[in-house]
Amino acid sequence: MSNLNSKKVIYVLGTKAQFIKSKQVLLKLYEKNINILILDTGQHKELTTKELKNSGLVYDYISLTDNKENISKVLKMIIWFFKIIMSSRHKEDFQNISYSLIHGDTVSTLIGLIISKRNKIKTIHLESGYKSNNILKPFPEEIVRSIVSKYSDILVVDGEQQYKNVQKYINDKRIIKISRNTIFDSVSEHINKGHTNTLHNQLIVTVHRTENVYIKTKLMALVDLLEEIIDRNYFDRIEWFCHDVTRNMLTKYRLINRLEEKGIVLSDLVSHDLFINELIGSKAVITDGGSIAEECSLLGLNTIIWRDVVENNSYLNDNVMLSKYNNDTIHKFLLNLSSKRKKNIIKESPSGELVDELIQLL
Repeated sequence: MSNLNSKKVIYVLGTKAQFIKSKQVLLKLYEKNINILILDTGQHKELTTKELKNSGLVYDYISLTDNKENISKVLKMIIWFFKIIMSSRHKEDFQNISYSLIHGDTVSTLIGLIISKRNKIKTIHLESGYKSNNILKPFPEEIVRSIVSKYSDILVVDGEQQYKNVQKYINDKRIIKISRNTIFDSVSEHINKGHTNTLHNQLIVTVHRTENVYIKTKLMALVDLLEEIIDRNYFDRIEWFCHDVTRNMLTKYRLINRLEEKGIVLSDLVSHDLFINELIGSKAVITDGGSIAEECSLLGLNTIIWRDVVENNSYLNDNVMLSKYNNDTIHKFLLNLSSKRKKNIIKESPSGELVDELIQLL
């Protein structure tokens, strides 16, 4: 139950990854007597419902949609988006709220900006300033982040390059700099407690970005690569954790049977804690997710990024490589996997740094 004497902020809930990165910020705000109103867009309804339940967070809640499943098809997403932004049935619930927290670059981020502006609520954009400098990669994330950074009132950046990318707004809005991305808090427990998971000779795959799953040639190229990896016996097992959209496209292009005949295990997404344990227990990872790539970098895991450009180069190192879709480079990496895991020792809390700054505003 909310403390009626405390102040309240809105947190716009979109994807699972966004919530994982924001969770410690929200928990620390509540510790400072700031009430949280979760504004659930329903983009990853099934996944975020589970993460919310296990988060330990106390919050008020408004759902902007009546959907019970993740938004995983383009047409459904378009209908979902316009249905939300055309609705004003919750307008009275936003009275006396001065700030909303929106994160990252998803369609839910854009929804959060629109709703906040409509209700004259100042927006705080977490993870601002990331750029690939290619408007179509990733799409629509690059476009969304540019729009949200331009029209938000407060920008939160977590690196020098990110700061430079938004420095043109320095006279128009407040820019808050924190030492690192808040994802550091999401994996710090696993790093600092020194879990000793049994290492299996397996490859974990998770790919979901628009440019990789909606373009048939790109998706088939990944399937071809995985078949090559199987044939060369690098691993005893490959497990692909599939987002709904990925499984839909694999089904559409009739690739499910082909993968299963090769012995590749297709699994549904699991909770963040369980997934981190899967990553830690694996010999290597292939992903196109920025959050996962950064987590793998922190954990010292051998990681192949299935993309040709990233918004943040800081997590690339000897263990984490940008593939640029080059199979020869990938095979060379897999033949020389590092046996050493250079885990980062995290002492600071970027979420704590941010909350210290936000309390002065709230």
